[in-house]
Amino acid sequence: METKISHQKIAIRTFLKVLLMIAVIFTLNSWGSIKQSLSGNTPPLNYWLDHSFKLSNILLIAGFGAYFYYKDLTDQKALIEQQKQIEK
Repeated sequence: METKISHQKIAIRTFLKVLLMIAVIFTLNSWGSIKQSLSGNTPPLNYWLDHSFKLSNILLIAGFGAYFYYKDLTDQKALIEQQKQIEK
């Protein structure tokens, strides 16, 4: 039985992880603005975006996205190899 790597599933998992990471980074970087908005003093949207999506954050997100994809790919390859060893 030949098992193939599902690149589509890996890409979807990676995308969901990156979306979660974007939400966490946006929340952490905008926490001061979020606290202000809860008290009724809402800063403009461009202020929030300027503080959250810096080049360093974008590079961090891209780097972790690549890492998540690579990690899922190698895990799936190892699982396929393990299944081949069991079948023998």
